[in-house]
Amino acid sequence: MRIKKPLTFAIAMANVAVVSAWAQEDSQQDDDWALEEVTVTATKRETNLMDTPVAISAFTQEELDRQGIKNVKDLGNTIPNVDIGYDASQSSPVISMRGVRSTNTSEFGDPAVGLHFDGIYSSRPQSAMAMMFDSERVEAMRGPQGTLYGRNSTVGAINVISKRPVINEFEGSIGVELGRWNQELVKGVINIPVSDTFALRASFMDETRDSYLTGYYDVNQWDNRYIDADSVGASVLSDDASKTFIQANNAEGATDYQLVRADADDFYGNVDQQAVRIGALWEPTDDISWYAVAEHYQDSSAGGINTIDCEKAEQREDGVNCETYYGSGADEYTVAVNVPGELDLTMTSFRSNFRWDFSDTMAFVYNTGYAVQERSNLIDIDAGRNTWDMSMSITDSENVSYSHELQLQSTGDGPLQWITGLFYFHENTDLNGYFLASLNDATFWRQPDRTVEAGAIFAQATYSLTDSLHLTVGGRYTEDKKSDEGGNNLKCLRDWSTGSDEEYGCFPAFLQDTFNDFSTDHFANSSIYTVETYNDASQNWDSSDFRIGLDYDLTDEVMLYAYVATGFKSGGLGDVVIQYEQDSTTAEYILDADGNRIVQQVIDTSYDEEEVVTWELGAKGTFLDGRLNLASTFFFSKYQDMQLAAPDTAFSIYAIEQEGEDAGEITTEPVVIYLTKNASEAEIMGLELEFDWAPYPNGRISGFATWMQTEITSDFWGRWNFNNQALFEISSYEDAYSNENPELFRNLKGNELPVSPEFSFTINYDHTFELAHGGAIIPFVGIHWEDESYLTYWNVDKHDFPNEDTSAYDDSRDSFWMVNASVKYVSPDDQWNVEAFGNNLTDEVVPYYADGSDGLVSGPFSTPMSYGVRFNYNF
Repeated sequence: MRIKKPLTFAIAMANVAVVSAWAQEDSQQDDDWALEEVTVTATKRETNLMDTPVAISAFTQEELDRQGIKNVKDLGNTIPNVDIGYDASQSSPVISMRGVRSTNTSEFGDPAVGLHFDGIYSSRPQSAMAMMFDSERVEAMRGPQGTLYGRNSTVGAINVISKRPVINEFEGSIGVELGRWNQELVKGVINIPVSDTFALRASFMDETRDSYLTGYYDVNQWDNRYIDADSVGASVLSDDASKTFIQANNAEGATDYQLVRADADDFYGNVDQQAVRIGALWEPTDDISWYAVAEHYQDSSAGGINTIDCEKAEQREDGVNCETYYGSGADEYTVAVNVPGELDLTMTSFRSNFRWDFSDTMAFVYNTGYAVQERSNLIDIDAGRNTWDMSMSITDSENVSYSHELQLQSTGDGPLQWITGLFYFHENTDLNGYFLASLNDATFWRQPDRTVEAGAIFAQATYSLTDSLHLTVGGRYTEDKKSDEGGNNLKCLRDWSTGSDEEYGCFPAFLQDTFNDFSTDHFANSSIYTVETYNDASQNWDSSDFRIGLDYDLTDEVMLYAYVATGFKSGGLGDVVIQYEQDSTTAEYILDADGNRIVQQVIDTSYDEEEVVTWELGAKGTFLDGRLNLASTFFFSKYQDMQLAAPDTAFSIYAIEQEGEDAGEITTEPVVIYLTKNASEAEIMGLELEFDWAPYPNGRISGFATWMQTEITSDFWGRWNFNNQALFEISSYEDAYSNENPELFRNLKGNELPVSPEFSFTINYDHTFELAHGGAIIPFVGIHWEDESYLTYWNVDKHDFPNEDTSAYDDSRDSFWMVNASVKYVSPDDQWNVEAFGNNLTDEVVPYYADGSDGLVSGPFSTPMSYGVRFNYNF
């Protein structure tokens, strides 16, 4: 149902929140256990969390540690209306906020949620994997941050703020964590005061953990060039072990299926990461402060992999399930591959924050950052789910970015507070990689010079109309330019006309003897490919965004606020593809065997910018003499040209058969790539309630509750691209994914946006038991629940198909619970502590994304129940 009358409903909900809170204000009790004030920088100046007219959540390092949060990817379930999944093919988290996300995590895409470290914008979503340690706090701002933060912050921004060195104080700590699957984590911090004006702070973190997957290597898949090296020492399963899907198709009659158990320490899903940070703080006078930090992060794990949703597979009427594919006892955490996972991801960055309060009323701020991200990875794409035997590798990728931001801001106590500034960002990506389908062909990507440049000017001011009423007005003008020079897609196809297998390095793997003689880096050699597309392109986008808001101090403890704001996310460059079409009269063409013209056409898969307008009403209050904080927010967002990404048929290849009885015939093969499209319009409405309560001394209850509705509100036609063969009951892949068949098209108007549950809540509780000798025991429990939702924008069960029973093939996610708990002992002098913890204690199996192909639903799943102990010593 289309969302209606949002403003009326918003006012009603905001009034309910305010009145309910106001009713508590008269209660007068002692304030000896009042909550500590939290300082945030959401408005690019320090303000009290409860006085900031923005929907924002903040977490200290202690709170992050208690819930086992080690990077941005782990923040899911802790922030209202936020869901964080994982794209295994790109080694990247996918952050969704208020139903908006970007699943195009390649060099073509931009994140939907702006990510910042120490206020410095980070462009690549892989940076969210960097380990969060020795942090001052993490701030998550919801709603458009189009004026102050700008780039790719249409739905919100996350800022990870590292802990600065402390002048005139020596301190340090060392921590150890041991857990399930041989987890070992060591971290340390040392703060060294060099002088009265200068200090250094160094910190590090190192973590390893075995995979929680039941992993196997299957040599009966077509490409077994990697198996011998990676299965040394692994034991062969017994001869009566169940055959895998691939073995049943490729090894009929075999007695030894050679399914070997993989070593868990270097299999998909393991952890092997390290990080080090060195920060320096110089404060030569009371008016000058310069903080600079250098950071290096290394991920040498095997990366992640998508596995089968076994619960859905069990609903298939033909009896095919997870055991069909991976043998007896298989579940969502079982996988048999022939290509090992390899990941080498490094991120090196430098960040600088300089501030000069050059007068009693003004300050100058200069923030700059430089980052280099290098990545190579190898992943088994099909994971034994089909006989095409697909793998993908980023052979080498380097992303270099830098940014500068100049600010001038007021610092006085007058009725007018303002900030203005200039922003410049530059990014360059050099990437090479390939996709291999062993039974078909290989495609190589070469993007030597993909560049993004962005510049902006912004200003925002708050004026106190009265002592209680404050008006905020902000604006930002942005220009983005994206270009691709020398980019190509290259194809690796056997030339059937020569009749010689040995002369060509690309042909179907059923010519087994030759294929498996190739080296493991054979397909990483671009010289065996021929250029298919020339992707040279350049495009500019610009936008003027604004923010107008009012906040009113109802009392000294209660604030109401309302604003309207816009946000902008630039469009993107896609592949420029050459397609051939029969029987045209244009000049450029080739001839088939019968002399028919096949004409060259250019298909550009670029997409337009995304724009949003958001109205928000909120209330924040501190009650019970500082022991209860409440924050309530109602929002309504209207998106224009929302960018939605999913695998889709971009075009079809026309080819001439070279041999056999069909020689000379024209055939077509659909090409499915990850494609971003613009939906015309979408609307999002929701309510967020956050609370933090100290009901009695040493007790703490915190959390949130949310309600949200999302909808694509205009016509959005597209050729269906989720489990097509199963839903349309079409046996041919070419027919099921052809853009020429009108029966495959559906209008997605009325669909919900992905990972947008109608209701969710989180509640955390801890209590400090003070012991007679001065120590303390602190138990903690955190509970999160989410309503059912969809994992993609296809919303399978809302549409009709020839296969009327869609339950085995749809993209729905059931409601789920997630429970974390711990108990900590703190020594009398707070010099050391030890904590036992457990995460996902209900062992929930939660999917975070859905891919529909091969009559299956697959994707990444939550980590099973984990537990361990952590120890920390301060000196």
